[in-house]
Amino acid sequence: MSSSMTIPKQPSKEVLERYFVPSLLAAKAYAIDTPDVDIKLDQNESPWDWPENLKSEILSKVLKHSWNRYPEAMGAKVQKALSDYVGVPEDCLLTSPGSNVLIPLILDAMGKHSSGKVVIARPTFGLFELHCQYAGISYELWPLNEDFEYDIDSLPNLPKGSLVIFASPNNPTGTVLSSQSFAELLKSNPDSMFLADEAYYEFNDEPYRELLAEYDNVMILRTMSKTMAAAGVRIGYLMGASSIIAELKKLRLPFMLNHFALEAAEAVLSDPRMRAFVDQNITNAKQERSRLAEGLSSIKGHGDSFRVIPSKANFLLLQWRDQNACNQFYQELIRHRILVRNVSGGPGLSGCLRVSIGKDNENTKFLEAFRIIASGT
Repeated sequence: MSSSMTIPKQPSKEVLERYFVPSLLAAKAYAIDTPDVDIKLDQNESPWDWPENLKSEILSKVLKHSWNRYPEAMGAKVQKALSDYVGVPEDCLLTSPGSNVLIPLILDAMGKHSSGKVVIARPTFGLFELHCQYAGISYELWPLNEDFEYDIDSLPNLPKGSLVIFASPNNPTGTVLSSQSFAELLKSNPDSMFLADEAYYEFNDEPYRELLAEYDNVMILRTMSKTMAAAGVRIGYLMGASSIIAELKKLRLPFMLNHFALEAAEAVLSDPRMRAFVDQNITNAKQERSRLAEGLSSIKGHGDSFRVIPSKANFLLLQWRDQNACNQFYQELIRHRILVRNVSGGPGLSGCLRVSIGKDNENTKFLEAFRIIASGT
């Protein structure tokens, strides 16, 4: 360990402007509040950790690896298990340490050099717009309506070579674009590529996978972080035509999945204990989502101050008419040692808080605290 600290000299603003695109210098960094709380309902995680015996088995396998040796370059073993799990060929899959790693890869590969437009739904997962700003990629918006639902008629005109990005169920709204409506978009825009973020597809009733067989202009982005409770493992994947995956794979760096991630991913995809665990996550989210929505909607006078957006994901979006009231609820919940996500600073999300679905006792405590705050006592 060094006995002293070296502080690098800072370059001037003029020097920075020589190397970074203006949109990156002007953009805000991705940030998450991290106050000390007892109940975390802010990041749409599974409320349960993996079974202890399975974690121990995975760690024992990791210990048998030579840590001085690189892991599999592209995670071939996991690629096979993932193929069996999702039901598409191995060469139609691209893995990464989290689906958010694939977002800049796709945008850099297909957005910068597109002969058409890049179009992003708003509001949706913030990293899509943020990376465009970071990389200097121009884009247009596909605005959701006032109920945060998709409106096909508001989709901008798409010249050949356009790339359209949206999420279903959408984060942070929980709303969806039906499979039938998506199929109509694909059919009516055969010269544009569509990237559908399905991070929460297991909580929905209409996943898009089967559209891959009928249309060549669709890619589907998914993660193991939510229902599979693998947020700390970091595994995401992209599904699409093998020719598209082959080109994107050139930009996917080797050795991105380490020994631990590879062993954990194989377990979550093939171990029968994890299948039961995933089913528990899905059932809990759907049941508790309904209970939480009904409980919030029953709070006296709620319609005059905030509304609950119907959701098909493992979270609910709450929107206040007044931003100050939204901020007050957020801070008061923290005082009750409960953390939700304040997304009101995002574009199109004024007055909004997002609440993840937790365990039943956590949701009950959230409702109790919310009623106290709403009553002003």
